[in-house]
Amino acid sequence: MKKILLLLTVIFSLASCTQKIAFVDVEQLMKGYDETKAMEADLKAKQDKLKFSLDSLALGFQQKVDDYERKLGSMSPQSRQQLEQKLRQEQQQIQGQQQQASQMLQQISQESFEALSKKVDSFVADYAKDKGYKMILGTNGKGTVMYGDEKLDVTEQVLVKLNEAYKAKK
Repeated sequence: MKKILLLLTVIFSLASCTQKIAFVDVEQLMKGYDETKAMEADLKAKQDKLKFSLDSLALGFQQKVDDYERKLGSMSPQSRQQLEQKLRQEQQQIQGQQQQASQMLQQISQESFEALSKKVDSFVADYAKDKGYKMILGTNGKGTVMYGDEKLDVTEQVLVKLNEAYKAKK
């Protein structure tokens, strides 16, 4: 009876030591993820639209400056001073709009990448549970996982499933 109990204890101990562990190259996963590419394209489109709008403002301002320079010799000191004041104010407004647009794009980008990261983390957790992994480590380049047997790298499998899930939602 003691031998059977001892044998069961050893078997249970060995069974608990054989837990499945894998790792994912997060950088490669994010680069290859179709939703990341779509998000980057969307951000680029927003950036281009804002740039076009701001370039139009800058062009209009430059035309006013050119007009001012042409009329400079025939203007009274008072009207010249008033026009210079208006031009300075307009230049400050344009610079303010450029800064505001830059901050807005940065915030949108940060929020989008955070949401995407959460989605990927959740997907990897579900993938791990589905495949029976007890742990999937994340690495990026030479970061978290200093070494991992290539057999433990499930990046490509996760990426395929992640892109399939994204395409199914489209």
